[in-house]
Amino acid sequence: MSPARKHVTLENLSEFARLMPKGLPQEQVIAALGELSLECSLNYQLSKTFLADGWIVEYRHLRAAARLSTINDLLLFATAGGLRVIKADGTQQMMKSGDQLLLAADTQVTVWPEGEDGNASLIALSVELDLGQVLEDVGDERVW
Repeated sequence: MSPARKHVTLENLSEFARLMPKGLPQEQVIAALGELSLECSLNYQLSKTFLADGWIVEYRHLRAAARLSTINDLLLFATAGGLRVIKADGTQQMMKSGDQLLLAADTQVTVWPEGEDGNASLIALSVELDLGQVLEDVGDERVW
């Protein structure tokens, strides 16, 4: 992929999913898109890295809500500022820098920045593993 095409502006990740090539071997897609940097609606900066069995997304300088949905378990890490995570059923959880939160597969959440505008950032990890079991095995049983 040429350097000029490594920056894409999107409204949301579902738009990105529609743009992904269909019918190509997963390794080829990962190789082509691994360095892609995305910017979504100027509300946050987004970098997404594809893994062989999932993806890692970093949301930087959140100024508005980020909506997350995955078919796999989703592990959130608050890397700066404060975040309010709201599930589709309305339940909420607050996160501060350094906190992690595991969301079960098929969960949809909206993440809102809390505090100083543009100060909140997070990393989301989704892989084809039972992350709840992995965290339980290492002694961390916080699943929301």
